[in-house]
Amino acid sequence: MPSICLITTVHSPLDSRIFYKIACSLARAGYAVTVLGPDAPDTTIDGVRLKPLPAKPPARFAWKRWFRLPRVWWIARAEHADLYIIHDPELTPIGLLLKLGRRRVIYDVIEHTPYQILDKEWIPKPLRRPVSWLFDRWEKLAARFFDALLPNFEQIADRFAHVKHKVVIIRNVPEVERWTPAHPGTRNADGQVIAIYAGSAQSDRCILELVQAANAVDPALNLHLWVIGPFDTPDYEAEVRAAAGERVKIFGYVRHDQVPELMSQAHIGLMSLRLGPNSSVNWPIKLFEYMVTGLPMIMHHNPFWMTLADGCALPVNIEDPADIARGLTDLASDDARRAAMGAQGRQLVLDQYNWASQETALLALVDRLIGPSETNL
Repeated sequence: MPSICLITTVHSPLDSRIFYKIACSLARAGYAVTVLGPDAPDTTIDGVRLKPLPAKPPARFAWKRWFRLPRVWWIARAEHADLYIIHDPELTPIGLLLKLGRRRVIYDVIEHTPYQILDKEWIPKPLRRPVSWLFDRWEKLAARFFDALLPNFEQIADRFAHVKHKVVIIRNVPEVERWTPAHPGTRNADGQVIAIYAGSAQSDRCILELVQAANAVDPALNLHLWVIGPFDTPDYEAEVRAAAGERVKIFGYVRHDQVPELMSQAHIGLMSLRLGPNSSVNWPIKLFEYMVTGLPMIMHHNPFWMTLADGCALPVNIEDPADIARGLTDLASDDARRAAMGAQGRQLVLDQYNWASQETALLALVDRLIGPSETNL
């Protein structure tokens, strides 16, 4: 049975794209799949073997991640897999070492990394542009040696025009069957309308502004805010919790497989990432998860995202609590509008933005690189 090893040092080993989409799709197809990730449980889930890597350092010490790489390479090499898939930019040197060992390697390019570097607060501001420029050159050079690249969207793929024959766009879009449809036009039994944020709770997601906005909405509308996801720093968590009123519920970390059920109880999805070089071009998975759940959205007036949402999102200035409160008021007071916007978003995912077509492209690529699984012989 051909074996495949997925490696991440930045993401959770149970990350939506890495585990639930790529790894589980490959396992269902009959490949022997292992995921190496920080603090992964040493167990098998849904036919995928998980093995732990050294823990990820705190965000303020992100530069220390590089010191883990020799250990990561040693663990990965010991798998003797037929194919490796690396999911983080810092793993490109390991990918090249695996290539020297005559292994097949795919680089899953999830983000536009040079743009992402420009947003990294742990990199001193004067160094961000030079570091971004250097990494752009490094990533393009490394790409020449990998067997395939899996960019998440076209703007990433365009960076690798020099190896266009290796590029297969695999979008990070939802698996429809995993998401329970919401009923955004129907209030809860007690009349509540729930606005939900699900994702990493950090300052560039404007969580504090969301809380302030929810507090400012007229209590007569019975709007409540749920914040689901881990905070990046204790200080920011304390600031948000201190601002939260009685209509704000802070959940903290919730397992990914529990998020769909919570989202299905909501009425409005909140896309609150600030506009930056990276977010101006990326395809955020959360946008499509709100859409597949059937939730109308409030989001920053990002022209590209508004095009993707195609009428199922209300634009606001996500850095202005008063403007967010205006958007929340508009949607909370109009049940029919929420229902229509939510239905439109879900239909877009069913028609265009779903994992089934991406899975087909992924399996075709893996078949070409290492042959079919025993199931498909």
